Amino acid sequence: MFQQVQMHCDRCGGRGKSIKHVCAVCQGQRVVRRPTTVSLTVQRGAAKESRVVYENEADASPDYVAGDLIVTLMEKEAGDPGDNPDRVDGVFFRRRDNDLFWKEVISLREAWMGDWTRNITHLDGHIVQLCRKRGQVVQPGHVETVKGEGMPIWNEDGDSVYHTTEFGDLYVEYVVIIPDQLDSRMADDFRVVWEKWRSNIMVDLQKDSGRPDRPNQTHKQSHEEL
Repeated sequence: MFQQVQMHCDRCGGRGKSIKHVCAVCQGQRVVRRPTTVSLTVQRGAAKESRVVYENEADASPDYVAGDLIVTLMEKEAGDPGDNPDRVDGVFFRRRDNDLFWKEVISLREAWMGDWTRNITHLDGHIVQLCRKRGQVVQPGHVETVKGEGMPIWNEDGDSVYHTTEFGDLYVEYVVIIPDQLDSRMADDFRVVWEKWRSNIMVDLQKDSGRPDRPNQTHKQSHEEL
């Protein structure tokens, strides 16, 4: 029985010719694989999973034109400071498209009485000020919209005579810290203030809650006698 097998030549690699004097650097492969450094500039407002294309920066070969190197931008997960615990991007801010989200923790006194100011350091270092005047109440879970303090909206012209960068919004959610318990003296003080406030503005919790009036029923107890 005879069997015929076709395979590439180990000497020429199927090219039909071989190099008599092999290069000591590339070992006759005509190319050398080595790491190269590419400088990447991320433009302001670049979207998640956007791509940066470097033309003809892929693997090179004498037999064909080098392809393109395509870099996909991925955002680091929020809340993961990595090796730098001082970084603020992604630790406190959350991004959704062109908008940013932030949680601000305030005390019960601040939520109830106002008269406070907070400064937020933005991603680029500028300060965003949050404040409430005396007597302005903040409800738990309230979301405040700060116009124009979100992410820059990407445009190929950037900041130029042809285009002015626009920004998304910043949404601030307020988290109110409520004490687990009050001592008796503080509870009495709160009760006095609360009752005074109710009487001044004529608040009726039963009526204002929309609940039906409680019927006045006399519950009769009955029992059987033997």
